[in-house]
Amino acid sequence: MEITDNLLKCLEQTDFSSFDEEYIDSILDDRDNDPFYSEWERVSNELEELKNPENYKKSNEEEFLSITKRVCEILDDNDCGELSACVADDFGLIYDSLVLNFKDEWLDKLTAAYGRKIIPSGEI
Repeated sequence: MEITDNLLKCLEQTDFSSFDEEYIDSILDDRDNDPFYSEWERVSNELEELKNPENYKKSNEEEFLSITKRVCEILDDNDCGELSACVADDFGLIYDSLVLNFKDEWLDKLTAAYGRKIIPSGEI
């Protein structure tokens, strides 16, 4: 998908040079607390409720896994493996929203952050 391909390119171009352990921990902490956590959970739950065999096929699952695997590779290559799971999950939300034609203001902000080469956390 063009949008996820573009976001993967942005992630590849992100400057991770300032991502020391303290900064990564700060991002993870901000993501584990509200407002980020509750909004992420809300969107995830809404997307899961929309999925069914007619609108989410095995090919979607395979593409989803390919995208999240690439995210993990990018972060691991930049010594940011601690962020791999949460960023991969974000890309999964974005991908699912595209497949399911799901629109959400918060998710748009999450997507835009990656487009600006920012790992979103906290208030976005």
